[in-house]
Amino acid sequence: MLFSSFNYLVFLPIVFGLYWVLPNKFRKMLLLVASYIFYMSWLPKYGLLLFGLTVVNYFLGLLISSAEKRKKFFLTLAIVVNLGCLCFFKYTNFLLDSVWQGLKALNQTTGIQLVNMSQAPVYDILLPLGISFFAFEFIHYVVDVYKGSKPMKNFFDFALFGAFFPSQIAGPIKRFQDFSKQLVHPPVFSTKDFNDGMFLILQGLFKKVCLGDVLAQLIVDPGYANPAALGTMDAWIVFFAFTFQVFFDFAGYTDIGRGSALLFGYRVPINFNLPFLSANFLEIWRRWHISLSTWLRDYLYFPMGGSHCSPWKQRRNLFLTMALGGLWHGAAWHYVFFGCIQGVILAVTRDWQQFTDKHPTLSKMKPTPWWHWSAVVATFWTWTVLLVIFRAPSVTHAFQMYERGFGSSPAGEITTTFFNSTLPITMVAYGLFCAIHAWVEYMNKKELALPAVAMQIANFWNQSVPMKAVTYSAVAIAILAYAPGHVQPFVYFQF
Repeated sequence: MLFSSFNYLVFLPIVFGLYWVLPNKFRKMLLLVASYIFYMSWLPKYGLLLFGLTVVNYFLGLLISSAEKRKKFFLTLAIVVNLGCLCFFKYTNFLLDSVWQGLKALNQTTGIQLVNMSQAPVYDILLPLGISFFAFEFIHYVVDVYKGSKPMKNFFDFALFGAFFPSQIAGPIKRFQDFSKQLVHPPVFSTKDFNDGMFLILQGLFKKVCLGDVLAQLIVDPGYANPAALGTMDAWIVFFAFTFQVFFDFAGYTDIGRGSALLFGYRVPINFNLPFLSANFLEIWRRWHISLSTWLRDYLYFPMGGSHCSPWKQRRNLFLTMALGGLWHGAAWHYVFFGCIQGVILAVTRDWQQFTDKHPTLSKMKPTPWWHWSAVVATFWTWTVLLVIFRAPSVTHAFQMYERGFGSSPAGEITTTFFNSTLPITMVAYGLFCAIHAWVEYMNKKELALPAVAMQIANFWNQSVPMKAVTYSAVAIAILAYAPGHVQPFVYFQF
């Protein structure tokens, strides 16, 4: 069941209606059951995996909290169980295939028949949806309990923390301290939460269906499928198209998840904060996939020493953190390569910042607008170029794309398709919408009066909840009807 499917459009209102009709004492149980139905709609047997990890981490959390001499043993056991499951399901195929490819290369170079080169082995371990996310949530839980946080005593509350469907499949990665506080006090229906939640859901659907999916099907997928057919302009359109596609896709998912959670009175973390306005790569990772970045910072970078060590160890810590972050994204060498490059750039960025802060001339230039916006443009361009490695199926394929982008050849079909499509208008319209929305938020924050037209639009939404629900549903159906051909899975589902 995808957030951007008609199935979810039916599932969510049913759960929402039942949730607010039932007495308080049954609401969390309803959310737990609904979360497992949501997860098992993909492949029922993996619901047992989620439940099994929930049981193991719940009891190990209690043991870590109560034990005096064996805390570290139980913590190690919990981490091994979570990482073991993650590695088995996510990396076994990758490791076995890498070994086979290595033996095959030895065959070709030495002539010794180590493997049967005529028949590649078949690996059929299917990656459970969301395991990369809920495994990290469980690891965060046991580590923080080990550090002194109080464990969750109620098993059903803990099970809901691990399975909460608005953030179950692709995050954001929740912190149990924040989520458990919301479980203690039963949510009260709020018209503001309903309005904000529905706004986020519709915005997320628009990002995903009208922008992300269209970019993927018209530009990105055809471009990466046949690099040889790309002209120079085509290649750059494909490069930038994927940058926006992955943002609209993942940010759209996060918006729908956050909005769905708000309908039930819960809040999950913000995952994006205008990442394309970042002036350097340190900043972009504070704005992009925030819940993962902070998890890597707190549970990898800081334990290795963080910034409280020698300059070379700081660089090493950044490099290793991002390399492992790249591997987290997928079991393939191009993800590892992408992470390693990010680590190098982060280390260089930190050195550059320290150098410019001390330089007598550059330190005076840094506060100027032209310096800032030049850095924003350079960061966005570099981010776009590096995402080619992220999107391509292999490093070799990525360099084929670079050859087309940095070569000199006439524009082809991709350029024509882009400018003949509705994409330019749709993206400009969305940009204007964001600007207007930000302006309205600013006016409200400053308690300034809105113009008459804006007030009329605002009053249109100031109607009864049933009327709003009908209006929102109609808009959601209209957005889904715009879907190009078929609903595409979210990009981050594969991670």
